[in-house]
Amino acid sequence: MVRSLLTAGVDTTVHGLAATLYAFATHPDQWQRLRERPESARVAFDEAVRWQSPVQTFFRTATTDVTIADALIPEGTKILMFLGAANRDPARWPDADRFDLTRDPSGHVGFGMGIHQCVGQHVARLEAEALLTALARRVERIELTGEPRRHLNNTLRSWAALPVTVRPAR
Repeated sequence: MVRSLLTAGVDTTVHGLAATLYAFATHPDQWQRLRERPESARVAFDEAVRWQSPVQTFFRTATTDVTIADALIPEGTKILMFLGAANRDPARWPDADRFDLTRDPSGHVGFGMGIHQCVGQHVARLEAEALLTALARRVERIELTGEPRRHLNNTLRSWAALPVTVRPAR
């Protein structure tokens, strides 16, 4: 059970942390905001997970007939859920394409939802909070030092290369 808990959040944690570093490297004003308020590290991680959605898609199966937006989905139908699209839905997230630490990112579906939510999400958040809090206290800037390269995958939004440099605070 412990092994399941610790491995369940690995992809989301690793790719979520990379998304967070990318967000701060490309949004230095938001990095300064976190440095001024290191206690918002957990919010920053959740906003990065909402903004980049490390897990992009998941399949589910309809357990009963259900109608969504005037379309009938019959029982037994496989449904491809686009978590990344839901996390950028402008009806839910004003200016959804912006990485913004003033936003309340609670309610994003980057860790799933309901009975299918990620069992390791709390460990992921705790790890991210510890890392980001430590970095906010010690690092003045996070900068891209080369061209980031995406890892091509149908399910995960991740980086094959994310060259960054951290500039220590003086």
